[in-house]
Amino acid sequence: MYSHPPLEENDLIPTDKLFAHRGGAPPYGNFNIFRRVRFGITQLIANTLSSGFLILIVIWALSVRLLAQIPKLLSTSPSSQPSWDWDDVQRWGKEGLVKDVNYYAKSCGFEIRNETVETADGYYLRLHRVIDPQQEGQTKSNGKGGFPVLIMHGLFQSSGSFVTSEERSLAFWLARHGGYQVFLGNNRGVFDMGHKRLSRSDPRFWDYNIRELAIYDIPALVDYVRKETGYDKIAYIGHSQGNGSAFISLSKDMVPELGEKLSYFAALAPAVFAGPLTSCFPFTSLGHMEWKAWKRVFGVLDFIPLMKLSYDWTPAWPYALLGYQMFAFLFAWTDANWLLRRKAKMFRFTPQPVSSTSIYWWAGKDGFASRGCILDPNAERWWDSRFPPLSVFSGGMDFLVLTDPLVERLENVEVDVQVLRFKRQEEAEHCDHFWAAEAVEWCFHDILEDIETTRTLYPEEEADGGRRRIRTAPPLPPLRDDEDGSEEMTLRGDSEASSSKQKASSVNLMD
Repeated sequence: MYSHPPLEENDLIPTDKLFAHRGGAPPYGNFNIFRRVRFGITQLIANTLSSGFLILIVIWALSVRLLAQIPKLLSTSPSSQPSWDWDDVQRWGKEGLVKDVNYYAKSCGFEIRNETVETADGYYLRLHRVIDPQQEGQTKSNGKGGFPVLIMHGLFQSSGSFVTSEERSLAFWLARHGGYQVFLGNNRGVFDMGHKRLSRSDPRFWDYNIRELAIYDIPALVDYVRKETGYDKIAYIGHSQGNGSAFISLSKDMVPELGEKLSYFAALAPAVFAGPLTSCFPFTSLGHMEWKAWKRVFGVLDFIPLMKLSYDWTPAWPYALLGYQMFAFLFAWTDANWLLRRKAKMFRFTPQPVSSTSIYWWAGKDGFASRGCILDPNAERWWDSRFPPLSVFSGGMDFLVLTDPLVERLENVEVDVQVLRFKRQEEAEHCDHFWAAEAVEWCFHDILEDIETTRTLYPEEEADGGRRRIRTAPPLPPLRDDEDGSEEMTLRGDSEASSSKQKASSVNLMD
């Protein structure tokens, strides 16, 4: 797997093992006055150039989107937005546009507690713990709360992505219908979190990529949740980079023992193989940039600081408009499957700061976009028998990542991995498995079922011969137009999954 860029020797001096990168460059050294001045000047130039790049992308995106809208504006045919019986516009239309996850939690009858996790390399991570007052204080016969679930966000996003869909938000839906203890993880640097020794203005703070997320962030969050809840294993749900870092972490040469701590792994839009979008502009241009040129344009701190500045100071609706247009252009998103009134809320937590080095790993020379895979596709095996039971949820309109090569490898190469299901929603895009209006119907019920059939047995279930008392959500309503555009297939473990479904239908359901 590609590691760190070949940083220049005169810029970097080895100091201690805390910042040593496996197979990568030595860490940044301590600056003297001359080097601080030089660094300040080069970073100022980089900020100016990267801001110009961002402004160019936004103008380009707005122009392309405007041209695409002209035929619709000239059309005399009436346009209508789909509606759903469950959508309480009068109630949710009054909800504010804030950058506070707890505000959205309270709107739905929940609370969110801020907790802090420290990684082995000294970073502080923000962990959001979802509290359901209806179940707080209730324990199982083992004296513990509900089964723990950790949800991890994608690139440029945060835990806020899972709380802005009202009562149908992934975090709240699982907490209420599954009775789970839900934790929302965040990577280093998100929500202005710091480091025990470094300031956020120190280039060493930003000297990381997905490799560090896999080695440090994911294991630290998993261990914290296990310790806090008292469970040996937890369920893990990751979107895009949130599952890509977990796939890397679970690989044989990284932290494969992590698999023994997970009962289940749900990968939403799995970021393992690059999609066709990465062969288009601007990825093609960025993919030719050596690290020396990259750091001159984008610096060595957070990637395009103007994004964070805009996020902090631009009013909600204009920011949502510009942010959506930019990401829609870069990642081929559309809002076709969203509840449009939620759009401004979605961008209250997007984008979050990401290191320039990390984006270089994704988009720079010999990075993910160029190599096409987060791991070495020629390796004999990526994972061993410690890998947890896996479900893969993909979208037919997701052009940022490819799922078919992953499924093929799981079927033919990764024989130690138990795959519970692969579900492809044809109309789904990259973020639709939690942002789409019908995300509940598309995948939430499947995730709930998979967690229930893989979680640790409660003592009363063990005493009953291993007969699970499966939690279920209310029956699914018909999808829009009474059509289900999904394709589901079960890979290895088909008989076991079928047996679990039969078992689920034969037991008494819990209230």
